[in-house]
Amino acid sequence: MLNPNIDRLDYGQVIAPPAGFKPEFAIGTTYSLDLDALTGVSIALGLSEDTDSELMKNPICLLEALRATGDKVALFCEGGQIHSPEKITPLYILLEKIVFQVSTTKRRGIAKYPSFHPKFWLIKYVDSQKTPLYRVVVLSRNLTFDRSWDVTFCMDGRVSSEKTTKNAPVIDFINYLSESLTQDENGKAKKKAIRAIVRELPNVHFELNSQEFYDFEFLPLGIKSSRGGFHSINDEPFKPLFKDSFNEILIMSPFLSNSVIKEFNDRSKKIGKADCMLFTRAMSLGKLKPNDCSNFRIFKIKDEIIDGESAISENQTQIQQQDIHAKMFMVRKYSDSYLYIGSLNASHNAITGNVEFMILLKSKNRYLNSAKLSESLFNGSEDEPANPFMEVYLNDNFFEDEESEKENQLDGYIKDLNRMNPSAAVVPNGEYYDLCVVFQYFEKGDYDVNISPLLSNKTEPLKDTVLFKSLNLTQLSQFYKISVTDGKRTVSRIIIIPTEGLPDERENAVVKSVVKDEDCFYRYIAFLLGDNYIISALENDVHNEMTNETKTHKSAQIPPLYEKMLQTMSASPERFKEIDYLIKAVSSDGVVPEEFEKLYNTFKKAVKL
Repeated sequence: MLNPNIDRLDYGQVIAPPAGFKPEFAIGTTYSLDLDALTGVSIALGLSEDTDSELMKNPICLLEALRATGDKVALFCEGGQIHSPEKITPLYILLEKIVFQVSTTKRRGIAKYPSFHPKFWLIKYVDSQKTPLYRVVVLSRNLTFDRSWDVTFCMDGRVSSEKTTKNAPVIDFINYLSESLTQDENGKAKKKAIRAIVRELPNVHFELNSQEFYDFEFLPLGIKSSRGGFHSINDEPFKPLFKDSFNEILIMSPFLSNSVIKEFNDRSKKIGKADCMLFTRAMSLGKLKPNDCSNFRIFKIKDEIIDGESAISENQTQIQQQDIHAKMFMVRKYSDSYLYIGSLNASHNAITGNVEFMILLKSKNRYLNSAKLSESLFNGSEDEPANPFMEVYLNDNFFEDEESEKENQLDGYIKDLNRMNPSAAVVPNGEYYDLCVVFQYFEKGDYDVNISPLLSNKTEPLKDTVLFKSLNLTQLSQFYKISVTDGKRTVSRIIIIPTEGLPDERENAVVKSVVKDEDCFYRYIAFLLGDNYIISALENDVHNEMTNETKTHKSAQIPPLYEKMLQTMSASPERFKEIDYLIKAVSSDGVVPEEFEKLYNTFKKAVKL
């Protein structure tokens, strides 16, 4: 069921369209975001390939994947939690259409801003007959390259003439997300696509197709409910976990609050001593008081597993450790078992304020209980050498991770900056552009803060008004890098600042940055006309080798392209729209060969483009 050694899923495979389908629109959420990971999602959705595919290294493939998904994806993340990539590329300009920040508002009784913390996808695919297929994915994983262990659940659904109330919480959640869409043309187009999905969801029936689970419930938290009030842990589906007595409970949560674990511990005594197991990170054990979790057996990942990534990555520039990041609660009372999976930590902030998303899977004791689940996690019995977990005892004197707490304070400062609603404007300056960024209520405080446009190496100290002069077209973006330091540690994040006056031709400039000459142009055309993207990429590689060795004349491309265009005109005439876009984007640079343009104009008339 959840054996870390064998039960593995690839993020790209989870969201890639099934055979015979293509994505029509996808709605995703994450707390933190890596722009390169989002590019991998575009590869999976747009080209149906793995997120770690070799296509990630091919600029033509990346360009087409981002173009193919730009209008079809809305990805929502916590404002101020976009991670700064190692290598900057103008292709990130194409991600601006996809990413939307969510900045939560304060709620009564909560001292600080809640976090936008759900990890969720709802994807609509269609086949050649426009028959829809929906997929819902509930994760504990952020859209980053973090190596930690997470848990994922997904299932598909089809449209029926019969209505269902099962999806009402999902509709509430999507309506909440829509409030963070921008008011520009892109945001309005995304809102229109989302509304169409919301209208269809009452007729979508998701199927578990499982022997172990017989029913499910979607469980958003921290958002308004169409029934009134807010979705919270007081809702009926959460009763087995947060209100009832129980015989067994297994909790996996990387981050904890002592008060939450104490409440579980106290309830475990109501019908005899219950079996209680807690899986967490070593850094979180310092938050617990031994008397408040006396009924729990507590486990963490073994040090050799945590450091295993370092052992095989010594030559890498960045070495990442791996740990638990999964959030999972299994509770059993008599013959009934309940499994909660998603983004919810066993922490005070998570259960009382954050925006979260969980799914409840209902089962029976014969299929799901703590013995079966822990056996799966332990890779057999607890004393197996292959068991990745070890039991720990709180009298071993664990301490809180103060370094992480201080970095979290810097993180929080960037989130506060993002909530100042900064704005920016572009002003032409001859062949270049000046960029003015305004923070109306900026106060420096105890930190040194710098800002830079993501696509430029120009950096300025942050103040009320910051001016960047003489930027070129592909250095203009709505992504801005904020770096905050307290003298000992530095945190850098990307925020999205609405920027007026961005030139319309930026996207064409991105295309031109990839398609620089006739050879690149022919490779892109071959890619667009390929039977599938992998074959096209391989053909491009072979062509590159032949061109470098024999200096083949460009006109040699015409016969095979003519044959492919004939095939495409018959099987997939819509691809000519992509060719038309490419030609318009690069025509002014003289990289479109005259002989190809004549050939293309003939086909263009034939497909009535």
